[in-house]
Amino acid sequence: MIKHFFLTACLVLVTGSFLLLWESPPESFSRPDSSKIEELPSADSYMRNIKSFIFSLDGTKQYALEASEIAIFSGISELKLARPLLVAYNTNSQQAQFEIKADSGMLYKNSKIFEFDGNVNANWQTEEGASVLQAGNLAYSLNDDNASADGGVKLNTSNSKISGESLSVNFVSKILKIESRVRGIHDSI
Repeated sequence: MIKHFFLTACLVLVTGSFLLLWESPPESFSRPDSSKIEELPSADSYMRNIKSFIFSLDGTKQYALEASEIAIFSGISELKLARPLLVAYNTNSQQAQFEIKADSGMLYKNSKIFEFDGNVNANWQTEEGASVLQAGNLAYSLNDDNASADGGVKLNTSNSKISGESLSVNFVSKILKIESRVRGIHDSI
């Protein structure tokens, strides 16, 4: 009796497996194609060693942008930059207000926001002297004249060294905030 039950169970199992294989589409038995790469949007044009300027309405130079390579995506209004350097000028004079260098960057033309990634170095002058910011990434808004950085930042000024997780700067109000895990050394002169 046990032998008969065992043979019936095996017959049902083999028949079920056969029907499952018979009804399965052929694609389910092939290996996934690992050589397929997601297609990235192709750039409309590429340029090398560019230098571009943005002027204010009264004709004074506001920004200068340099990059070793630029890819322009017109359909999504973006510029991808290799080794960008952005220089902002004071509105009262043609001296640099600040400059930002990085390994790569993106400019979102609709929102006028720059995103800098990889070894970001930002320098600017204050009344107290030079300030140098190092960060992994940084975003700068052309409209609001403010910047923010995440993922660890280091700020060195003439008399202090400060580090933290994130930073926000408003160049109009001259307010700088460093938040989360803040450490600092201040030398009084």
